Amino acid sequence: MNFYVYAGSEEPTGTEGRYIWRDLKTRGGAIRRARRIFKGKPFTLIYFTDLYDESTHQCILRGAVFPDDKFPTFRRDMI
Repeated sequence: MNFYVYAGSEEPTGTEGRYIWRDLKTRGGAIRRARRIFKGKPFTLIYFTDLYDESTHQCILRGAVFPDDKFPTFRRDMI
């Protein structure tokens, strides 16, 4: 799967704060990686098949903010 992520809810004009990931297999993996990179700051995550054809872009999260940088830990009794 191909993902494009950038800081904030508006696409930046420069190259800073923008990433293209082609090595991830799931949307969840892309969200976890974005949370690690942006740590409590808003970001937008887009799935695409052709980077240059905007009709193939699908927005997964726009301006998402996760205030708690820690990932939840699950205990056996919670499942």
